[in-house]
Amino acid sequence: MTEEPRKIGDRFIHLPLPHAIGILDRRPRRGYFSRLAITNPLLVSVLGIVLLMIGGGFLLMLPIARTGGGITPPLIAFFTSVSAVSTTGLTLVTTATYWTPFGQAVICGLIFLGGLGLVTAVMFIMWLRGVRFTLHDRFLTREAMASGQLGGLLRLLRNVVLLDISITIIGALLNILPFQHYYTQGTALWPALFHSVSSFNTAGFDIVGSTSFVPFRNDTILLSIATIEAVLGAIGFSVLLEVPKVHKFNRFSLDTKLVLVTTITLYLLGTIGMFIAEYFHGASLTDFSFGGKIFTTFFNALSASTTTGYATINFGQITIQTLIIIVVLMFVGASTGSTGGGIKVNTFAIMMATVWSTLRGRKNTESFGREISHGQVLRATIVVVASLIVVVIAVILIMASSPTIPFERVLFEVTSAFGTVGLSTEALANFSPLGQVVIIFVMFIGRVTPLSVVMIFARRKPYPLYRFPREGILMG
Repeated sequence: MTEEPRKIGDRFIHLPLPHAIGILDRRPRRGYFSRLAITNPLLVSVLGIVLLMIGGGFLLMLPIARTGGGITPPLIAFFTSVSAVSTTGLTLVTTATYWTPFGQAVICGLIFLGGLGLVTAVMFIMWLRGVRFTLHDRFLTREAMASGQLGGLLRLLRNVVLLDISITIIGALLNILPFQHYYTQGTALWPALFHSVSSFNTAGFDIVGSTSFVPFRNDTILLSIATIEAVLGAIGFSVLLEVPKVHKFNRFSLDTKLVLVTTITLYLLGTIGMFIAEYFHGASLTDFSFGGKIFTTFFNALSASTTTGYATINFGQITIQTLIIIVVLMFVGASTGSTGGGIKVNTFAIMMATVWSTLRGRKNTESFGREISHGQVLRATIVVVASLIVVVIAVILIMASSPTIPFERVLFEVTSAFGTVGLSTEALANFSPLGQVVIIFVMFIGRVTPLSVVMIFARRKPYPLYRFPREGILMG
């Protein structure tokens, strides 16, 4: 029996499967971390944040970090570390007096690495050393920088880190002059640098005292510098890099347009709402002139919206109307790819665009002459729902462990933790240890976002080859 002649390609098609796999698999074996970086880079990025929080907690437990010596209680050390890495600013102790210069330096370093991202910082050091980036390095960098593509990542990495460092240094130099009014010339440099790092990374930590920026409430120059840095940190690196390059609004990407318009709208509405509530019904603005009242409400509304967390008024004395406005601003937070938290301005803009498109009778979500994909609308919905669930569960747990604290104050503290803001009504110190641990977890989730947590544990399934019959549901 003669064998049938083989055609070109037969020897590849008819190879036994094990032998074919053996040929295809002849490549260097990757370690577990490398494989994980490709299959689940989001998990690696989150683990980097966790390790940074744990390492910072142990550093803050050292006797050299605490004024007066002695080991720092673990709850205080790890609460502060998580708050710094998540760029929140909530504290159980007064940063200026409780921590030594070493402890303050640790906090400042955690804020910088937390805002920039540990993975981003490591990848930048590798780039400086001339290390060749592998595929898994690029996957990690893309996830850490919230980029949608692998191309041009090294250039983006370089620009983001250099921009971060440049703004921080410029802010520190500008801070020296106003801080010389409160410190001697030789000691003004450290507060100037610390608050520049804290401002741009929207952290809200200060080494002033127990009343945040209240001692500076009439210093327009210092507060203006902090505000500018906070806004630059909150609108996101992608926007910061695109605006100087493109110049014209109509040529901006849809993401940049939505971020700029929504951010400015939230700033204005927050300022107007807070001014009306406090001017006619509150007592927090009584010590200011009329112009001072406007600037103060503007600064504190931006502090909530940018998730910076500096305060020039006592938030324990604000009206319930102002409290609601601030809670909304903190819940929305800053933009994607920024140093701030919250559900993100981008998510909020997508939800508002969906509502507006639906009211206009559109089948798809549209904005600025562009259509937003159905997948992004679903992701935005998941973010909002998951965030609300986190806040509600945290409020319930804290109310159960500290029933004497008013509901609105618990809601304020939880939203401040979730939005990584740092504003407080001074109720946090009265939380039970369980309530403070809950705040730690909320700050962590606010830093990595609920969507990231869901995506890490969610099992991806292939798209089904069938669809179920459609049926309507009663609504309204």
